Amino acid sequence: MIDAGIRSAVLLVGGLGTRLRPLTYARPKPILPVVNIPLVGHQLLWFAAQGVRRVRLAAGYGAEQVREELSRRDWGLTVEVIVEEQPLDTAGALKLAGGDLHEPFFATNGDILLNAPLAPMAAAQAAAGATASILLRRVDDVSHYGLVVRDDVGHVAAFLEKQPTDPSGQNTVNAGVYLLQPDALDFVPEGTSWSVERQLYPDLLAAGRTVLGHVPEAPYYWLDVGRMETYLQAHLDLLDGAVEWFEPDVAPGDEVTGAWRGLGPLAMGEGCSIGDGAILGPNVCLGRNVKIGAGAQVASSVLWDGAEVGEGARLEKVIVAGDARVGAGQTLFDRIVMGP
Repeated sequence: MIDAGIRSAVLLVGGLGTRLRPLTYARPKPILPVVNIPLVGHQLLWFAAQGVRRVRLAAGYGAEQVREELSRRDWGLTVEVIVEEQPLDTAGALKLAGGDLHEPFFATNGDILLNAPLAPMAAAQAAAGATASILLRRVDDVSHYGLVVRDDVGHVAAFLEKQPTDPSGQNTVNAGVYLLQPDALDFVPEGTSWSVERQLYPDLLAAGRTVLGHVPEAPYYWLDVGRMETYLQAHLDLLDGAVEWFEPDVAPGDEVTGAWRGLGPLAMGEGCSIGDGAILGPNVCLGRNVKIGAGAQVASSVLWDGAEVGEGARLEKVIVAGDARVGAGQTLFDRIVMGP
């Protein structure tokens, strides 16, 4: 990807991940494994591919776990975890994590996956002398989203609440990625719960500041990984090559045992054991040290590190959390299996 010329970014990862329970009882949402790397790791790789060199995470629940997990890998940039001691909402968290930055920086919600190029947005903001930019995406059904309306030159003119149709015909909504000049945070009170969408951006417009709404020329991949069905969908999409800078690890043959069939796409961590006659795939992701019993069949499923599937079991659209076990002969569909 083209270098966007922006060197800093802030990731907002302070939520509790309630829509992903019970998975987030086992580990905080930012480090839920998605094709065997933490969810926010995909954003770190995305930013690194576009020239960002420092990312700060505004983290709340499980901040120390997030710090420890991300320290285990080189992401191609510097990662700092800033602890949000009390809920500060989106703009308040940006103020906490980015208030001392003296250069433009990207900011994004930490539970999305996307492959949009950021260089055009950075260039447009610089050319317009804008205080902020919002990455937008076009949707067919606007009834589930607040709308962002632009004027003829791409400046944001209004934010509209959810409604059945877009009277402007633009059908553009917030994609959860921002580019901010450092003085944009002057509009956010220190240590206060403050919203980007409901307070910061309306305040900028009321003060006569320019806010750009950027829609990339080409359609781009985007997914909110905030619900159980989209968590599973993220694996299917990434295994299918939805983003160009991430290739899932597939264990070499000498790390598996037995005569089994693999139907791609299939990702596999180190140390897996696959029994004779097992059939894996399509669209299966195994973490490290996963054990699959003889004759088991697994499709469209995600198994975390240390998961076990007994002989003859059949799984489809199943998430098996770390160290959990599916008994021999069980048939599971569209389920979550938690560990002890």
